[in-house]
Amino acid sequence: MATRWMALRGHSGSDCVRIYLTVARKWAFFGATLFAAKPTPFENPIVWLAVHEDGISVLEHNSMRPLFTYAHRSLMTFGGLRDDFMLVVNNAPTKDKPSEKLLFAMAKHKILEITLLIASYINMYHQQKVTAHHLSAPALLSAQATESKAKLMGSQPLLSSNRPTKGPTLL
Repeated sequence: MATRWMALRGHSGSDCVRIYLTVARKWAFFGATLFAAKPTPFENPIVWLAVHEDGISVLEHNSMRPLFTYAHRSLMTFGGLRDDFMLVVNNAPTKDKPSEKLLFAMAKHKILEITLLIASYINMYHQQKVTAHHLSAPALLSAQATESKAKLMGSQPLLSSNRPTKGPTLL
């Protein structure tokens, strides 16, 4: 690291920022929000919880190496449980243990922050899924067919029966 830092000597500040961002963007967890957490029971060392658009990853604290990654769709429940942050994960491929409960000691305000962030990602995922469904070819064709029938009959329906509805809100 020190050698790489020394290699930047003589570059302008904007060049250093550009080089740094180029390297940072290559990291798999670039853009993730990191939370320091202590897995409970306390014999485990501190880890990072990386919340990103694909799910939640548990990273080693020092090396940032991924230990586990859970997709948002595999989360059964999450949030504060007493003084801990709780994740209950669906382990569908594992027959002997269908779900796993993970607890992490964190400050209360960080528990709230991570819970709201995960809920936002899940809401975004569901809204994209609903939008993609309503914009799919069959949905568009049926909307056009209904519209053309109404025009042939010389009337406009007040409310379309196949109007897209909002997806469920998880907050």
